[in-house]
Amino acid sequence: MKKIKILLVDDHKLVRNGIKYTLETGRLASRIDEIHEAINGNEAIEYAKVINYDLIFMDINMPGKDGIAATKEIVRSDKFTKIIALSMFDEDFEIRSMIKAGAVGYLLKNTGTEILDEAISTVLKGGKYYSNDVALKLMEPYNDANLDNEKIKRSTISKNESVLSKRELEVLGLIAAELTNDEISKKLSLSKRTIDSHRQNILNKLQVKNTAGLIKYAFKVGLI
Repeated sequence: MKKIKILLVDDHKLVRNGIKYTLETGRLASRIDEIHEAINGNEAIEYAKVINYDLIFMDINMPGKDGIAATKEIVRSDKFTKIIALSMFDEDFEIRSMIKAGAVGYLLKNTGTEILDEAISTVLKGGKYYSNDVALKLMEPYNDANLDNEKIKRSTISKNESVLSKRELEVLGLIAAELTNDEISKKLSLSKRTIDSHRQNILNKLQVKNTAGLIKYAFKVGLI
């Protein structure tokens, strides 16, 4: 099995130490070849020019070049490197900016070992991973009772479209993170039949035919 090289980018040594310890003691520790550290975006870019990292954990707010600018530059020069954003906050602007810059995941810094391992496994397989809080934040436009008709029209959402329930938003966030129905049922402690029902309801409400259409629609309206 291929060993992976990881770069941790954060201006706080305590944060880097915490993430490094979590990685070195998690279930994927045996797969990790090297873990390097950078203190800002400029340093991350220079490291990425020399070493082909499989995965980069990128802080957003750093002195000098921030994580958004660094992500754009690294992804532009190496489309194979996977970047997962790290932040203390689930701010809508930062989430969307990092995704547009090319990040394939977004985690809050208080993420536990299990979620961190799950995120790594998912993105290295070519998927995307957002922690639950972040996924729900991305789906908020569907659950905002205060949206007026003009805002709905501008976001291409039909006036007659049903609003997703909180649970459906949660399921949709996990679907967007490319979890299977079995994985979602285990994560939410619900039966697979219930998840199947939620998935079908979401497809019906968003008026798409399959999961690929659902994800395409989510990208189209800027939810992911």
